[in-house]
Amino acid sequence: MQTVLEYGQHAYIHGGFGYIRSDGSVDDTKPVELDLTARSTYIYAIASLLGIPGSLRRCEHGIQSISNAFKDPDYDGWFSLIEPIQEHQKLTNAPGIPAGTEGNRKSSRTMSYLLEAAAAASLTHVSSAKELLKQAITVEEKYFWNEEVGRVNETFNRDFSEMENYHGMSSNLHAVSAFLSVADATQDKMWIERAARIVSFAMEQARNNNWRVPEHFDGDWNLDRNYNVGTPADPRRPYGINVGHNFGWSRRIVQVAAALQKNGLEPPQDYLQVAREIFDRTAADSWCKDGHSGISFTVDYHGKALMRQRFTWVLTEALQAVVSLAFALREQGATAEELEPYFELYYRWWDYLEGYVIHADGYWVGELNANNLPDDTVWPGAPDIYHSVSVLLTPRLPNAPSAAAAIAQGNLDHPLSAEHHKALWE
Repeated sequence: MQTVLEYGQHAYIHGGFGYIRSDGSVDDTKPVELDLTARSTYIYAIASLLGIPGSLRRCEHGIQSISNAFKDPDYDGWFSLIEPIQEHQKLTNAPGIPAGTEGNRKSSRTMSYLLEAAAAASLTHVSSAKELLKQAITVEEKYFWNEEVGRVNETFNRDFSEMENYHGMSSNLHAVSAFLSVADATQDKMWIERAARIVSFAMEQARNNNWRVPEHFDGDWNLDRNYNVGTPADPRRPYGINVGHNFGWSRRIVQVAAALQKNGLEPPQDYLQVAREIFDRTAADSWCKDGHSGISFTVDYHGKALMRQRFTWVLTEALQAVVSLAFALREQGATAEELEPYFELYYRWWDYLEGYVIHADGYWVGELNANNLPDDTVWPGAPDIYHSVSVLLTPRLPNAPSAAAAIAQGNLDHPLSAEHHKALWE
């Protein structure tokens, strides 16, 4: 993990964290993304809690960038994209300039990354993180969290006067992770209950769609099976079933259940069955479906693979899901023999990463073609280290609390009780 963190340092630029090219250099001509800045800030908050030198400084840089360069000076919230910081701006804390229409949009996905970063950083020695978290919670509750439906709103214009006529499960998936992190940082169970409401809807969708969680809904939360039809490679909203997100739902279900139980609350009775069904369906739909190793990015509503590109982030979601599911099953009494199919996938998927993705200098190939050769068709380069660090840590952490809180509480390398951990891995 040390080499991955060192590789991620390349993204450090004025105003946040930039986009890393395939050769490891940062593209300082591209607009600076709040998504990437918040995700890198979160990772260096985690690294700081692990005691890795230099990480606290990078975490603090991220918090300051979000608080200053990305903060909208005229309206609530933060810009999604800002123009590269110019020389005359580097000596001041002036707000950045939003980059085009996209920069002015205020999205739930971006807010979730910001919340996760601020929550994790608030557990470190970055004093300004607590104020940023407080501000972010205010914006989340005012605009994004929808108490009536128990899910998050998608996207607004700059002044929050117009909301997009679309709802996506992607934003809600990220909101679950953010809410669990906020709950641990603030000790407020309400955020766990909100995450549970989102997960309950995802479970309902899985039951109604042959254990696949669909992505796209209209403004009234009616399923839209034709959304972006013909564009299964869209990086944000691809047509069909998003494989990485379905693995993610399997994991979020068991994480929310663990958080509920840890806080004296009851999870849904069938949570483990649903999580397992989603995982099994997603693995069957996506792994080695075209004669070559690899996981498909998207499948249609009947499970047919729609494109042959492989994305590393999808495989890291699969690996994290299989670990979280195995932990949950073991805690419920599953034997090593019953878990053997999951172990086989776990080792095969790590072998795939080692063979095609991971480089000795910390670079992980972000995209591969159907022949498992590096490609830049959809996701050029390796933008950040969010997924690579997360997948390296997941086998070492429990399903609850969230990663930063678990490390802060001394739970690293104690993901299960001693009895269950020994039986699982030996």
